[in-house]
Amino acid sequence: MIYVNAPFASSPWVGRTGQQGAQLAADEINRTGVTVAGRSYHIKVRTADHKGSADQALTNIRKAAAEKAVAVIDDGSTVTATAGAAEKAGLPLLVYYDGTTGIVDPALRPNVFRLAPSNQALAERLGTYLAGKGLRMALVRDDSPYGTDGAAQLRQALAAAGTTPVADVTAPASSPDYRDSVAPVVAAQPSAVVIWAAAPVVAGVLKSLRELGSTLPVYTGPTGEDPSVRTALESHPDWVQGLTFASLRITDAAGLARWVQFRLAYETRYGEDRLALGETLRRPVVQPPDWQMLSYDIVYLVKAALEKAGTTDPGRGKLAAALNEVQAQGANGTAVGWTASNHEGMPGNQVYLAVILNLNFRPVQDDPISKAEPQIEQD
Repeated sequence: MIYVNAPFASSPWVGRTGQQGAQLAADEINRTGVTVAGRSYHIKVRTADHKGSADQALTNIRKAAAEKAVAVIDDGSTVTATAGAAEKAGLPLLVYYDGTTGIVDPALRPNVFRLAPSNQALAERLGTYLAGKGLRMALVRDDSPYGTDGAAQLRQALAAAGTTPVADVTAPASSPDYRDSVAPVVAAQPSAVVIWAAAPVVAGVLKSLRELGSTLPVYTGPTGEDPSVRTALESHPDWVQGLTFASLRITDAAGLARWVQFRLAYETRYGEDRLALGETLRRPVVQPPDWQMLSYDIVYLVKAALEKAGTTDPGRGKLAAALNEVQAQGANGTAVGWTASNHEGMPGNQVYLAVILNLNFRPVQDDPISKAEPQIEQD
C-alpha cells in the first residue's frame, strides 16, 4: 500500500497530479506484480486529504502507518510537521510538488526524499533570466512557508546577478482581495512583477493588478501553471496572456518519444484534462500531464526499493535505506533516484520557463534551455 497525502480539496490540481501519476504507475506494475523476497505483490494506492492542515496531515500519516503502508507520496507542504512521526514508523515521505528548501535534509529528515525541483533551482533559473532582461522587478509573496522560502531564494538569485527588487510585498494567503497588496507594487513603478505564492494568490494578485489598470508582465514559480489560475480568470483571458512561469521540464533532452508514450497511457486511463473554461474559447484547452510524471516515477522507485530491500515492512528501515541506492527510468526518459547524501532527485537543469499564450503555455523563446524544449500539444 502506498498513500498519497495531499491537499485534494484546497488545491485539487496538486492533489490530483499526485494521485493520478501514482495510480498509473501502480496499474502498469500490477500487470506483473512486485517480487519481494520470492513473493509477488500488487501495489494499492490510497489517498488522504490533509486539507492544508498540519494536524490532519499528521493524522493521515499515522493512519498510513497503522495500515502498514510502505511509503507516502506527499505534496510536501506539511512535511515538517509529519516527518518525525513518519520516521518512527519507518515510512519514507516522497515529495512530488512543494519546493520549499528546508524540508529536504538527509541529516535532519533522513526519510524525506524529493523528486520535484527545489525553490532554489527554480529561483536561480528565473532570477538569472529576469536579471538578463534588465527589468526593474517588484516581488510579491504570500505568507506561507512556500512563499517565504521562494521569495528568499529569488532575492538571493537576483543579488547574485547584481540586482534587487524595487518593491517587496507580502500578500496574506487568506485575503479575499489583493488591491491593498498590489497598490505599493504599482506605486514603485517596476517594469515587471514576480509572484511567488500559492495558485489562488497568483490569480488574486494578477486580478488586482489588472483591475488597477496595470499591464505589467508577470512572472511566477510553478504555481502559475496551475489550471486554477486560468479558470479563475476565464472571463478575462487577456489578463493571463503572457504570464510566464518557471517549472519542470516536460521532456528529456533525448526527445519527445518517451514522454509521448507516457501521455498516451495517461490519457487512455484518465482522458484529456480539459480546462473548465466555459464559453471563453471555441476550442478545448488541454492541460498536459507533466507534474504527474513525478508521482509516477516515485512509485517505480518504491518498487525498485522494495525489491532491493527484500521486505515490505518499512519499520525495519530497510526500505528507506534502499531508496538511497536505486534508480528508475522516468516517464520522460530521464534516470531518476537519490543517494544517501542527496535527497533532491531533480537537478537544476530540469527547470525551464514557459509563457501562457491564448490560454496554452509554451517554452519561452528568449532562453536557450527553454527554447530547446518542444511545444506540447494542448488543444
